[in-house]
Amino acid sequence: MTKVIGLTGPTGAGKSTAAGIFRSLGAEIIDCDRLAGDVLTMPECIDALKKTFGDDIAPRGSVNRSLLAERAFRSPEETEKLNEITHPAIIHEMERRISAGKEAGVPIILVDGALLFESGVYRSFDATIAILAERELRLRRIMERDGIDRKQAEERAGAQKNDAYYRSRAGYLLNGGEGTASLEKQVKALFLRILEE
Repeated sequence: MTKVIGLTGPTGAGKSTAAGIFRSLGAEIIDCDRLAGDVLTMPECIDALKKTFGDDIAPRGSVNRSLLAERAFRSPEETEKLNEITHPAIIHEMERRISAGKEAGVPIILVDGALLFESGVYRSFDATIAILAERELRLRRIMERDGIDRKQAEERAGAQKNDAYYRSRAGYLLNGGEGTASLEKQVKALFLRILEE
């Protein structure tokens, strides 16, 4: 029987690295960031984003993601507007892929997404995992990964929930702040535990 697991946590904590380790162990990964990228190419989504964040975010029909991020992560209210536009389409595609994975008999489907708790989709999962790391480390990772300055990184981190929020909701926790070797060990142990449950 297929198990559907949610992987979440604040930006820069190591979700992508953890998901890659799960993939190497045989899990099928549904990356909600990738789905969000797909959604940003849909004409109806682009129109809604232009109305909300300004025509200049998609001057030639394709979304300028860095400009959208700059505006959408300015405040929790702006982030919420972005989520209201993109989430329904992301959730629809995620559910379609979960169904396909179940039909194919995949043992574990891992849904990698930043907003699994906020959106409520985690309720249909068999388990949830949150990956956490110290704020300072996360900020450094975000600046390096996205090529942005500290102020922008702090805005992105500030638009998300604190560690206590994830700790109180997740069934399992991973520490993403101790390097890849440590994370690999944690993920392997957790993968086996979930398969046995």
